[in-house]
Amino acid sequence: MTIPDDDSQLAANKAVVIHALKRLSSGDVDGFVQALAPDYVRHCQAMPAPRQEIHGPAAMREWLLANKVTFPDYHEEVETLVAEGDFVAWRSIGTGTQHGAMGPLPPTGRRLSIVIIGMHRFENGRIAETWTSWDNMTAARQLGVLPPA
Repeated sequence: MTIPDDDSQLAANKAVVIHALKRLSSGDVDGFVQALAPDYVRHCQAMPAPRQEIHGPAAMREWLLANKVTFPDYHEEVETLVAEGDFVAWRSIGTGTQHGAMGPLPPTGRRLSIVIIGMHRFENGRIAETWTSWDNMTAARQLGVLPPA
């Protein structure tokens, strides 16, 4: 882990996260992908195999475009950012209405609002690696796939 000499790099990394999520929330998948390093890797246990890891900006773009079909009004609002060294951790609220299939699940037309947590690792001002997760049980209940708790 590299620790920056001052707070300017930490602030710059946080700004990259905020900008990337704003681009994604406005439907600009390519704007989000521009923040990724060429050897980007995303880890997410909340996803079914084989999508628990996504390797490279092109694969991430493909996944985000598919997600945009499923949740065309997707929006993610950052609530908390914490930066230290080469890492920025976040907590956000992701919302959207399911208009497309989600894997084997047909569209429900229902709205989703979930807490997303994660951490990005930065290299040379770009996001090189991401670890993220959310509560799949809550998402499934909100979409009507599972009965209410």
